Amino acid sequence: MVVKARKVAAHEAAVQRTYCLAPGEYERLKAFQGGVCALCQRANGATRNLSVDHDHATGKVRGLLCRPCNNTLGHARDAVAFFVRGINYLNDSPYDQMRRQS
Repeated sequence: MVVKARKVAAHEAAVQRTYCLAPGEYERLKAFQGGVCALCQRANGATRNLSVDHDHATGKVRGLLCRPCNNTLGHARDAVAFFVRGINYLNDSPYDQMRRQS
């Protein structure tokens, strides 16, 4: 139990130092998000803490994400157009478009 408490305290100190969060703010944000990743709403941080997502240009914290969702945002370089293309792709795939032209 001591090891778990130490890990929780170390994580709290790290997010406070790195993202300028106030004490307890990580847990408050997690509770505000329903205890899950803000994007997929599946991952709950039970195995690995949710990542603090932030705007790299401003440093502004946006929310908590699981590793795959955080990596997806990074891969997209925060470009909204990337996600619009993804929505369009899922709604009307190139294969479906091609079949309609045949």
